[in-house]
Amino acid sequence: MKAIKYRKSILALAIAASPVILAANAAADALLEEIVVTAQKSAQSLDEVPIALTAFTGDFIKEAKLTDIKKLISLTPGLAGLSRSNYLDTISVRGVSTNAFGIGGDSSIGIYKDGVYYGRNGAAVTSFFDIERVEILKGPQGLLFGRNAASGAISTITQKPKLGEVEGYLTLGAGEHGRKQAEFAYNQPLNETWALRIAGVKSEEDGYVKNLFNDKNVGGHDNNALRLSIRNEAEWGDVTLTAEHENRKQYGGIYTAHVNGELITGDNRTTFSNFPGTDEADVSGVTITANIDLNETMTLTSITGYSKHDWVYDEDYDGTPYEIIAYTADQSGEYYSQELRLNVAASDDLAWYVGASAYKENVSALIGNQTGDTSAVFGPYAAYYDNLTETNETDGDYSGWAVYGDMTYQLTEKMDVSVGARYTMDKKEAETTIMGQGFVWPVYTPIPVKGKLDWNDLSPRATLRYFASDDTMFFGSVSKGYKAGGFGTDNVTKSAGGVALPGAELDPFDPESIVSYEIGAKGDLAGGRVKYGISAYSYQYEDLQYVVIQLANVLVENVGEVDGVGVELDLRAAINDNWSLFMGAAWSDTDASGMPLQTCEEPDGQSCDGNRLAFNPELTISGGVNATYPVDGGEIFGRLTFSWQDDYFSDMENKVLGTVDSGGFVNLVTGWNSSQNWRLSAYVENVFDEESFALISNGTISSKVGPTSPRTVGVDVSFRF
Repeated sequence: MKAIKYRKSILALAIAASPVILAANAAADALLEEIVVTAQKSAQSLDEVPIALTAFTGDFIKEAKLTDIKKLISLTPGLAGLSRSNYLDTISVRGVSTNAFGIGGDSSIGIYKDGVYYGRNGAAVTSFFDIERVEILKGPQGLLFGRNAASGAISTITQKPKLGEVEGYLTLGAGEHGRKQAEFAYNQPLNETWALRIAGVKSEEDGYVKNLFNDKNVGGHDNNALRLSIRNEAEWGDVTLTAEHENRKQYGGIYTAHVNGELITGDNRTTFSNFPGTDEADVSGVTITANIDLNETMTLTSITGYSKHDWVYDEDYDGTPYEIIAYTADQSGEYYSQELRLNVAASDDLAWYVGASAYKENVSALIGNQTGDTSAVFGPYAAYYDNLTETNETDGDYSGWAVYGDMTYQLTEKMDVSVGARYTMDKKEAETTIMGQGFVWPVYTPIPVKGKLDWNDLSPRATLRYFASDDTMFFGSVSKGYKAGGFGTDNVTKSAGGVALPGAELDPFDPESIVSYEIGAKGDLAGGRVKYGISAYSYQYEDLQYVVIQLANVLVENVGEVDGVGVELDLRAAINDNWSLFMGAAWSDTDASGMPLQTCEEPDGQSCDGNRLAFNPELTISGGVNATYPVDGGEIFGRLTFSWQDDYFSDMENKVLGTVDSGGFVNLVTGWNSSQNWRLSAYVENVFDEESFALISNGTISSKVGPTSPRTVGVDVSFRF
């Protein structure tokens, strides 16, 4: 297509630099080389994609010690809600996060690895190792990724085997707090058309939060992962088989009770936990990707995916010296998916693709609440709540399919338009047994209670691009995102006296949707030594799936709507051959309306109309500076990265005591890059030992949750061949 053809050929570009992150050991020209992304189902230069998209190369992910998708949040404009657990509920994209997070519902952000959906709590967060790149799309992605990408999508692309080249690396590291890390990859051609690649990682660290109950440290981890890939390339195309397994052992959520904002322990990195914390997951996956060149203009792509997970999660969520209440969860699931897509370059002026996908998911969870001595909270009424055990067991059988297509047409030499849509059908069937005793779950079900529903959705998207020059592109888009409906597995439709009545069903809720309007520009300045991307958006978020607690009932309801607006900026520059910098910033504002009083009733009797969404800081800024100094035998390098976010609320009520204060973090790394293919580096994470939390809860028991890691000093040594 003409507007693309007169730009640099994307097929000839190597993936050498991130759009927001610059490698520390490359010359300035290479630092700003374009990156190829596949977010729109075909290879494109990032600078020509009409989407607010942030990408990170595998090299930067490794060197900056970004260990999983959550570590990307602080460096991505428009994202917030960093936490350490395997839950996805705090991740916010332009203010949109997940409020209802049981297995009867889904996450609002889509998590993908090599084109396969990994969206379930306990399965979505896995370790980064031997990664090619990660693409983060902000705003609803109904066309490109389908269901459950209402707020955006995070797509990880792993390294593939390479033909004709034996290569690999080994990295070893150690640091404070018992940190030990090892990562490797080995690529072996088998013959002229086949190659194999194996990679793995091990990471462990002691806890950094003192548990005053037993004087031990908590918050550590011990993660191990292995991936094997085999690839065939031939005249007809290519096929890649990837198999991966990971065991993640972490501590569960760390809660410390507070009274009017003051921690009862007096220290941000202390807690009282008299119930063992566990966050342990085994996640396995197999993916087969085939690209078949039917002719010079048509390519058929098949992506077959299977994943399995087993997840155990326990936490003491009162955060007090008393045995008030603990939460347990034991979840397992299997997910099967198949996608077929046909890409056609019909002419210089027209390109299009069509596709179809289907999935089937089986997931089950046994969760429980256990109480001990509750007299500290309930006083003379404690006898009603002491030593209770409530359980909730749910089995879900979910399936769905979708068809989609998109067409891009060249209107003029410098302007093109794309129009596409995805039609989705989702079906959910679930069965739940609730053994509630009135503490958290208000109902007892003598027999399992069932629910069965289906939903359909049409998510369109239209974009317009205008290339004002070789150095400047303007774009505009309108798109829709959709998250499937589901079941609130904490309650039933009919009960009396705390007992489910005959004919009772699981409490259902409908889909939620977002329509977003966006304009932006991407381009080069100063002869290509500065690259920028800026976008402004406005969205309407309707029928929020929201947990409502009223009259001892726990319900998931569709409530109100939210209007959101914002501006995001990415900037990267090569100052000279040895110095470079990057920066990202985001401003966001959200406003809720039409919220029923019981949704989030405030002390003055008003609803939360006019409030901001949770985990939605008004302003975030991140960036860094890279420096290299060539000397005989190699180069000295250094990097400083920083991130800062405004204060944000932990709930829709916008409670003052639920406000996480603003804060910033600085990381440093310096070292030696040898021309003999080895590297030695020393780093300091959280240089100024900033203290903060993931969220602050307020209720009968109020806690500060998820303290940040302390300053940590360490060293790494690596060798490439």
